Amino acid sequence: MLGNFTESLKGTVGGVALLIASFPILFQNEGCAVDIAKGLEEGAGLVVSIDATKDIASHNGKLIHATGEAKAGAAISDPEFGVEVKGLVLTRSVEMYQWEENSKEDSDKKKTYTYKKDWSSSEINSSNFEEPNGHTNPSMPYETKTIRPNSVTLGNLNFSDALIDSISPNSDLDYDQADKNAVKSKFGSKAHPQGNQIYIGSNPASPAIGDLKISHRVALEGTASIIGSLKGDTVNPYKTKRDTTILMFDFGEKDAVTMFQEAQDANVVRTWVVRVLGFLAMFMGFRLLFGPIAAAGGFIPILGGILEMGVSIVAGILAFSLSFMTIAVAWIFFRPLLGISLLVLGIGAFVYLYTQKGKFEKNAPAA
Repeated sequence: MLGNFTESLKGTVGGVALLIASFPILFQNEGCAVDIAKGLEEGAGLVVSIDATKDIASHNGKLIHATGEAKAGAAISDPEFGVEVKGLVLTRSVEMYQWEENSKEDSDKKKTYTYKKDWSSSEINSSNFEEPNGHTNPSMPYETKTIRPNSVTLGNLNFSDALIDSISPNSDLDYDQADKNAVKSKFGSKAHPQGNQIYIGSNPASPAIGDLKISHRVALEGTASIIGSLKGDTVNPYKTKRDTTILMFDFGEKDAVTMFQEAQDANVVRTWVVRVLGFLAMFMGFRLLFGPIAAAGGFIPILGGILEMGVSIVAGILAFSLSFMTIAVAWIFFRPLLGISLLVLGIGAFVYLYTQKGKFEKNAPAA
């Protein structure tokens, strides 16, 4: 019991840190959302759609949109596995079968350790295990890697490095016979390429520590749509008046209106994700800060569960209220017209409800 109380006291330091961090996260998130939204509105009003197969010189210095066939200057490859493809980006993912340590603490703060074998995409350092003997992991011989071409073109347009870097793989690579032969030539009988995965080990049905699973994802050459600032014949990032950047790549044929709307939608999603994370950080901060109160209930068994629930409810209410207030203040700061309007509306609604409450009490029949 005393150990739990001591640990909860230590947790209050983390709680204070989370609380301090949550306010600027929520506040700055609103400013970032506004800057991106306004920047995208600026870009949508300036963008010019061009034919990338014709003369592009007259569009120099403009924010342009173009659709066409995106092609790499040369094939890209992962020589460590003999994979080569005509694509815009190639990524390699690696998993290794390793020992994993788990600990469990009982009511007396005594820890017990268990070990299981599992696949992991990161190297697990077994030298840090509590019981390393018999649970040794080898070093990971390969790592996750991204391979990009030196140049990409779309008609007469060249992609800047930033635009090339913005391309993400969109499909798994199915290894063809040439890829399979190259892998078998390098790894011998330990290589088992099948479908979109390369297994390196003795028996895929019964993995051993150190066995590997390799897979690749790729963005193949094909129809694409881009938006960016044209400088010479190269498409670069466009800097808005709000100091945000516009540079877009998407697969398929899309007009500028659609691309800007999708970017606005993504900004809304990102904003809400950060809002939720900020709220959770604040909630956990209050929960840890009030931890000693909940832990104190452990000295009186009947109060333990009640205090735990009560602390969580209070932390939730405080986190929700202060998150909402922080966002509201940010709106007044970054969106003054909207923020003030909402504030006036909220005060008006409160005053109206309060006056109606008085009238109801006045007209209510006597008991």
